[in-house]
Amino acid sequence: MATFNKEIKSNRLLQGTRYTIAQFDGQEAFTSVLDLNASEIYTQEEALPTTGLPYSGSEQDNQTILSGSDIIARYYYRMRLTPSDVAVDSNSKYNTWFTISGSDGTAVTPQLIQTDQVTQWISNKYLAASNASFVAESTDPTTVGYKVVLSKNVGSDNAEAADPLSVNDYQFDYKTGVVQFVSDSVSPSKTDYIYLSGYVYEGQTLDQFISSGSSGGEGTPGGANTQIQFNNSDAFGGSPRLTFDSSIGKTTVSGSLILSGSSENEIFLIKSGSIDIAKVDTSGNFILVPRTGSTPTAAPGAIMYSSSAFYVGIE
Repeated sequence: MATFNKEIKSNRLLQGTRYTIAQFDGQEAFTSVLDLNASEIYTQEEALPTTGLPYSGSEQDNQTILSGSDIIARYYYRMRLTPSDVAVDSNSKYNTWFTISGSDGTAVTPQLIQTDQVTQWISNKYLAASNASFVAESTDPTTVGYKVVLSKNVGSDNAEAADPLSVNDYQFDYKTGVVQFVSDSVSPSKTDYIYLSGYVYEGQTLDQFISSGSSGGEGTPGGANTQIQFNNSDAFGGSPRLTFDSSIGKTTVSGSLILSGSSENEIFLIKSGSIDIAKVDTSGNFILVPRTGSTPTAAPGAIMYSSSAFYVGIE
């Protein structure tokens, strides 16, 4: 029977099914292909390195890439792959293989999405276009990429002795971690051991971003009604010393008020509508702004300046 067909694969991906064998549509497991879930949308994509990837060898297996204290990606060196239990070529070969964590290589049914299937593999689309050919196993640190490398060993489970396979022999689905060989002639035999090296995204996804409250708009206000919110040891805080009454537009500060300078000339400004009344400039000068119109009437304790005259007086 045919083992690989581009047209059938395209149609099945459009239907949201996972293509693994060219038999009947009803035998394929449904998966997310075009319909992205919140758990599949990366929110820390910008933290993925675009050059100078750090890992590519056996001693670096399971090492992580960090952004601050957050794990963004993990490197796998020659993870043993698990075959589909649907054999081809007179029941002598396996055409489809899966990236399943902790697997002993026992064949599994392609009709199920396996619980421990490792998904969200990172491709070279996150690198610069000039680095498109870089692979996840490279002896040259300057040419390490995200692109997965498949290797095969005949007869025994020895990852170090495995030989890389031609990229023309298979297709790899980075989203689901499924390897498909393009024909019976290149499909591995049942006695072969297949390994894969590459990077997996482990950073924050959209569902985690939402549940963590990072999207904003959530949380219990601190303090009592009218109290202005502030960061109180990483929690919402409120205090009766700092309040705002929205009904009359009144802000109340009880205690010291410290104003620090800025690039503006007016550090402190009192206005009434569009009229400036008094201000403190960056040189520390307290300035009463000239008044216009008729000379004001002096009030108890008043200090006024108008028409080149300075007023201090009482009624």
